[in-house]
Amino acid sequence: MPCSLARPMMAAALLGAALLTAPASAQTLLDQARDAVRDAGRSVEDAARQAGRNATDFLADNPDLNRDIIDLGKRMGLPGFEDAPAYVGANLGVAPLAAAPGTPVVLTAIGLPGNANVTAAFGPPRGDQATIATGKTDARGKIELEATVPASAVPGQAAVFAIETDDGRARLVSEAFTVTSPGPPPGTRVEVTGTLSNEGVECPAFRGDDGRLYTIADPAAGGFKPGDRVHVAGEVAAMSLCQQGIPLAGTTITAAGE
Repeated sequence: MPCSLARPMMAAALLGAALLTAPASAQTLLDQARDAVRDAGRSVEDAARQAGRNATDFLADNPDLNRDIIDLGKRMGLPGFEDAPAYVGANLGVAPLAAAPGTPVVLTAIGLPGNANVTAAFGPPRGDQATIATGKTDARGKIELEATVPASAVPGQAAVFAIETDDGRARLVSEAFTVTSPGPPPGTRVEVTGTLSNEGVECPAFRGDDGRLYTIADPAAGGFKPGDRVHVAGEVAAMSLCQQGIPLAGTTITAAGE
C-alpha cells in the first residue's frame, strides 16, 4: 500500500466507527471526522511502534487489515477507493504451470511479510522439496523470482513450488505444476493445433492439444488473442528469447480448422 494512502485508509476505518457509534447531537459530523483522522494517525503509528516497525511496513505485514480498510472505503464511497484492486489474499503464482526439466519459470508471490528473506523450493506436494532460489520481498510483501525446473524433475511427476520466509512465519504453495517431457530437437518441423494462452512472458504462447506449451518466436500472434484456437506450423528454434515451452521459428499461424 502506498505510504500516502496508509493513514487515510486507517482514518477511514476509524471514521466509519465514529460516524456509526457517536450520536449526531454530540458534535458535528465534521468534528467527528477530524477527530477520527487524528486518532487514526495515532493508532496506526502506535501499533507499528509496538511491533517494532514503521507504519508502511506494519501495514504491509498485515494485508488483512489493508483489505478491510479498502472494503470500508469502497462501501463509504470515499475518493481514491473506487479503482482499488480486489483483495486476493496471500498467493503464489507460477508461469507457466507446465514445463520440462531445465525450463525457466517465474514465481510471483504476494501477501508475505514486507522486507523478508525467502527461499523458493520445488518438489512433491508432500515430501522433500529442493531449494531452487532465494530472494527478499519488497515493503509490500511481494516478490518475483526467476527459477528453473530442476533437471532431476521427472516428466509426469506431481509437483508444486513453495516460497517460505527464512524465519518460518509464512509459507505459500502454488497450485499443481506439471512436469512435461522435453520437446523435439532444434530444426524439427512442427505442426500443432492448440489454444493461445497468456502464459507467455517474452513471446506469444499457446497450449497445444498435445498438452505442451509452445511459444512463437516469429512472427507475432497475427492478430489472434489468448483463448483463440489456432493452428501453428514452424520449426523448433535452436536459440530463442522466449524462455518458455518449445520455441517455434519461421511460423505461420491460422485459425484452427482453416
